[in-house]
Formats: sequence, C-alpha cells, structure tokens
Amino acid sequence: MSRLLDVRDLVIEFDTRHGRKRVVDGVSFHLERGEVLGILGESGSGKTMSTLAVLGLVGGRPGVVQGQVLFDEGAGPQDLLADLGRVVKPRGDRLVKNDRRWQRLVHRTMRPLWGRAMTAVFQNPRHSLDPLMTIGAQVEESVRLAQPELDRAGRAGRAVEWLARVQMNDPKRVHSSYAHELSGGMCQRAMIAVALARAPMLLIADEPTTGLDTTVRAEIVALFRELLADRRRSMLYISHDIREVLFLADRIIVMRHGKVVETVAVADLKAGVGERHPYTASLLAAADLAFEAAA
Repeated sequence: MSRLLDVRDLVIEFDTRHGRKRVVDGVSFHLERGEVLGILGESGSGKTMSTLAVLGLVGGRPGVVQGQVLFDEGAGPQDLLADLGRVVKPRGDRLVKNDRRWQRLVHRTMRPLWGRAMTAVFQNPRHSLDPLMTIGAQVEESVRLAQPELDRAGRAGRAVEWLARVQMNDPKRVHSSYAHELSGGMCQRAMIAVALARAPMLLIADEPTTGLDTTVRAEIVALFRELLADRRRSMLYISHDIREVLFLADRIIVMRHGKVVETVAVADLKAGVGERHPYTASLLAAADLAFEAAA
C-alpha cells in the first residue's frame, strides 16, 4: 500500500481571553490507501480539530500555525499547508494569522479536493443536509459531479440505488423526502449516501453515531464496514467509543490533551501484543466493563 495522507507535526492554537491555547500539539499520523484509521480520544483531546485541519476547515485566530498535511491523489504528495507562511507571521513572541488571506488561501487549495478527493460525515447530519432540497436532489448532485455523463433520469436512478445501498427501507420515498421528515438515523444514512456518491478517495467520519440510540449506532457502524469492504477508499473514523473503532479500523491512534499517545494495529491490540499506554489501557478496561454489564 502507499500513503494517501501524511500529517506531520501539526500544531493548532487559538487565542482566548485566558491567553493562547494549544489544542493540537505536534500531532503526526498517516493513512494508507484502502485503510481505515481510527482516531480515539476523549472530548477535547484534539481528534476533531486535527481532522478539520486535513479538510481545511480550521477557523478562528490564529488557526493552524505549523505542520504539514501531505495528500497524494496519485501524482505525488501535495502539502495542503505549503503556503501557510504567507498568512501566519511572527509578531513579537507570537504568531498572528491574517484571517481573510487564510480563508482565500484555504479555498484556493481545498476547493478542487472537497467532495471529489475527500469528504466528511459529521455527527449531526441535519446541520449538513440542505433543509430546502429533497434528499434525492442532494444525492443526485453528488452523482452528477461523479458521473457527469448521466442524464437526469440516470442520476435519479443512481441516487435511489445509493439510498438503497445505505439500507433505507423505502429509498424511493426517501428520495422525495426532506431532512425534517426523516429520523436521525435516516438522516445519517442519507448523509453517508451524499458523501459516498461523490466517490471520494478519503472519507472522514467525525463521531457519526453521536446522538443516535444504541440500535441505530450499531447499524451505522456496520454500514460503514460494509461500504468500505471493497477497499477502494480510505477512511478516518473519529470516535470516543473504543468498541466502534475496534470494529471498523485497521490501525488506531489514541489522542489525549492534543497529543498522540499511542499508535497500534487493531490486530495487535486485540491479541494483546506489546505494552499499552496507561490511557489506552484505561479505555480498554472501561470497554470490558461495559461489555460485562451488557451481558
């Protein structure tokens, strides 16, 4: 396998009324083509902020201040933060970011990649789905961008196929429905269909089961596993639930206080190979207690 994504020494800081806060502190990880990498950690560990940097969605002051995000579509790695020095300048003992130039730079760099090369499924699909468009129209837009040769009827048919593929009980009805007419679990399935119909190389799922009931959570995680079985795309799966990550991922990075504290293959972790970081060990212990309680 070759690397699709390589994040090196990523640092993200924000200015607050209590001073400058570093939320991501020298994070490095990589993702192979066809691999699922789980990013595990408690709230505030920096896992979401790290992946937002990959997507070019970090705002605020000053935002990303140093590091590399290397993304390789096949023609060699491109550093998505290569022009960072143009907008982040030293001023005294601190770095200051020009927010307007930052936004222009991000859009110029990331717009060709968004959707086509990388896309995301977030934890609240109702915030991502357009409330004024039917679900079918939104899936069809992804289909149009991925398969421009299809006519209108072909796009509609392909959209229904995608809705069936994400296990909608009545895909034709969902195709003509709006987000407010669907349950939380159905909205999440619809968002997965919108994301995957665009045929991205990299799918980022950020806490996609948060807020769903236990049964629906299990169905969504199983759905991801089924949709990624062909290994034609890679995935970053962000969660605080170690059971979900163990079910889906090939490797895991564990984050705490803005740092990566451990990187381990899931097979080694399940087999008990090697010593575990105390924080990883505590997560495993908590999962064991949860499983015992459920039994």
